[in-house]
This record gives sequence, C-alpha cells and structure tokens, in this order.
Amino acid sequence: MPKASDLSDAARRDSLRELAQELGHEFDDIELLDRALTHSSLGNEGKKSYERLEFLGDAFLNFAVADVLFRADTEIAEGQLTETRARIVSRRPLAAAARRLGLVLHLLGGKSLRDSERHSERILADLVEAVLGAILIDGGVTAARAFVRRHVLPKAGVTDEPANEKDSKTALLHWCQHHGLGQPRYELVETIGLQHEQEFVVSAKVQSRHAEGTARTKRAAEKLAAARLLAFLQQHDS
Repeated sequence: MPKASDLSDAARRDSLRELAQELGHEFDDIELLDRALTHSSLGNEGKKSYERLEFLGDAFLNFAVADVLFRADTEIAEGQLTETRARIVSRRPLAAAARRLGLVLHLLGGKSLRDSERHSERILADLVEAVLGAILIDGGVTAARAFVRRHVLPKAGVTDEPANEKDSKTALLHWCQHHGLGQPRYELVETIGLQHEQEFVVSAKVQSRHAEGTARTKRAAEKLAAARLLAFLQQHDS
C-alpha cells in the first residue's frame, strides 16, 4: 500500500472509505476520519490534527467500557471494575487494535514525526481513540458503541451481554471435573469493615491450590476467587 502522504486527495478518500468498511461504520463526513488520522506534526500546513477527536474518544471509551462491565456482572466490586476497565483501555491493547486495523498505514504526519514514534504504542492508542471520536460525531452513540464492541471488547475477553449461568464458578467446576481435580470448595476467610460497608474475603480451593477474592457480597467474592483460581490453573496446566 502506498504511503498515506503519497496519495492524491481522491485516492486518500478512497483509501479511507475502504478503511471505514473495516471499522464497521460508513462515514457521512469522511473528513472526520481523515482528521482522526492526521498527526499534529502537520499543523504548520494548516491541517487539523486528531488531538481533539482523541480527547473525545478517550472519554467515550472509558464510559462505554465501564457501562459494559457494570451491566455484565452486577456483583463485581467497584475496585475490580476500575482495575478491569483500566486494563482494557490501556495503551497496549488499544495499540494492538490499531495494528489489527492497520490505522498507521493511513496516518498522515509531518517530517518531524519519526518512524519510531509513528509505530509507538502511544500514537497507536491515540489513533484508536481519535477514530472512535470521529465515529461518535459522525454516527452518534450507537455507532460508537458498535465500534467498541467490535474492535476493543472482544479482544479483551469482554462482551456487553449480561452474564449467563456459566459464570466463573461454573467454569471452574467444569474445568476441575474435566481434569479430575474434584469439586472446588469456598471458604469465608474474613469480613472487613463496618456492617453497612462490609467486604468479604473468600478463598476458592481445589486440592492444594487456592485463590482469594474480595467483594461487597459473598457471592461476588466467590466468583472473583473462582476466576482467579481458574486463571491460575489454566496458566499452569501442563
């Protein structure tokens, strides 16, 4: 594919239309996508950069991911929600999404933009957020949510569907049965805090392995402990 800077205006628009198909959104205003893929190093040439779109996309991404996590499991504690959201919207997974979509191939930048910067996780993550901002302006909240569902959440192992009956406890039970480890056991380790704001620490055990989870309800703590124990078992499965 020719460098983005080498394309004529018409070829640039055609290239962006093809990219839009990969993104899953047909732009009414393709100039928004063009701006989302224009670096500030071109500012002295009178072109608007992606920075304002990136600001908007970053804010919406945090909201969209938080909303999905909140609805997916109503018993996960706030601390765990915050930790999971921070992981999903961090630079590394967003940069990976940018690579899958080939966003850097469409990036316009000035001579001061070094190739190492162009491919850095910082800029790649910015591009995803800027593109999301462009989609939000062009297509509204529904289109923006669809982009997040399609290109961010699946790779993070998260969906926006309500949790079904096969939660982490059921998944752990099935895994243990399949590997002949018997049935997991759950024990309340301690209760923290005053009565009206208690948190429960629960341990999930399978033979000599165990993991703990802390949450506002025993059930949520059990599910968190089960998820951590299952992750450990899968990681160390020979």
